[in-house]
Amino acid sequence: MVRARGGSDAVEPVASLIEDLCPEGSWASDVPLWTPYSGPGWRMLAAIQWGANPADPRLQAAAEVLLETAPGEGGFSRRENGGAVPWLTARALHGLAELGWCHHPRFQEGLAWLEDGDANHPDGGWWAVGRQSMTGECEVTAVALLGALTACIDRPRQVLKERAVESLVRTIVSARAVATRCCHPCLGRTDEVELLWALARAGVSLEPGMDRALRRVQLRQMEGGRWRRDIPVPESLHVPDQGPLSDPSRWVTLKCVVALMAYAVDAQLPRMYPQKPESTRS
Repeated sequence: MVRARGGSDAVEPVASLIEDLCPEGSWASDVPLWTPYSGPGWRMLAAIQWGANPADPRLQAAAEVLLETAPGEGGFSRRENGGAVPWLTARALHGLAELGWCHHPRFQEGLAWLEDGDANHPDGGWWAVGRQSMTGECEVTAVALLGALTACIDRPRQVLKERAVESLVRTIVSARAVATRCCHPCLGRTDEVELLWALARAGVSLEPGMDRALRRVQLRQMEGGRWRRDIPVPESLHVPDQGPLSDPSRWVTLKCVVALMAYAVDAQLPRMYPQKPESTRS
């Protein structure tokens, strides 16, 4: 794993995503930071989700520049003098946490804003600012925040983590509340697989109602024990073609396997094989 990540920055799509990243952490681009998804901020977060080496000095410098200069009071905003956006804040914090920046004051300020700021939903989660939501809660904020808190293993914020978990569980057990079509990387959207993956990584026990979502995930397994993407990579990321949607995706497969391995026994799922189990064939 360490060796694979160590060489990831020289291969696609990570190489294309960070080719404009300068050694001091600036970008050789005049595109605004959070322009979807050609902005440097999104390109950095996409590279991290595609397995970029967190020890890369350029990424470390870019993380510091982002923390020192990104617009927003409390949380992160898309532009100067704009209001903080909860799902953008959570995605940024997750990427920064994966790079090891959990101790930075700006990082902690972002967590504090998500904990006590004006984005808090009365049910305990976060408002879906600028997004559609069946419940009013933003599943992108909750899943990215849980990812950030899971990565910050030495600085637990248990109350905030529990809120994120409870929000995700409410979303998963609510029919039609979260997309079932899978994508990677998950930037401005999320899906059922990412939610289950984040809960599994955080060590959350199976909750009532999660078994239905897990069965849906297992039913999507392709021959050979793999899963595919349903959503194309955004063209604005400007990365080499990632192949047709009919091909298996190693990243979606990884998330599915992590979730199913964590919950299969408790959810009483059919045993997984390299081929689809007979009991789940359509």
